[in-house]
Amino acid sequence: MYNPYDFEKYPKRKNPRLQGYDYSTRNYYFVTICTNEKKCIFGTPEKLNVLGELVQQGIRKIPEHYPDVSVEHFVVMPNHVHILICIQGEAAELGTIIGTWKAHVTREAHKVRPDLKIWQRNFHDHIIRNEKSYQKIWQYIESNPMNWEKDCFYE
Repeated sequence: MYNPYDFEKYPKRKNPRLQGYDYSTRNYYFVTICTNEKKCIFGTPEKLNVLGELVQQGIRKIPEHYPDVSVEHFVVMPNHVHILICIQGEAAELGTIIGTWKAHVTREAHKVRPDLKIWQRNFHDHIIRNEKSYQKIWQYIESNPMNWEKDCFYE
């Protein structure tokens, strides 16, 4: 008999976070968040549409909700977002910060497009461990719009 709640038969999802690492630790993090099915819904790198503007506004509001968090640099691309974020003190865990931001953007976007699924599940992160890595990521974010057609997320 078919049992849809028999979770043992489904493959286990891998946790993308670094095991044993405390993501509320003071540090810099490079975060990439993709749209659902990597659909281009935020406009172009040169001209964001209404949804892209909502994403950008939401990113700028992160420090208002988390005073011990700063957004160092970011870019909104047609189907993904890169954020260089710094947890400086007693802030929440990175997953909570990103989850809250995604939920806020979704609520605002649904006022414009109630049927649209905005985000892919989860996000990718990279813990920045030194100044050289920080500079490389900063430059990557800065140049991402100019390299859009070469981007792995380009469609």
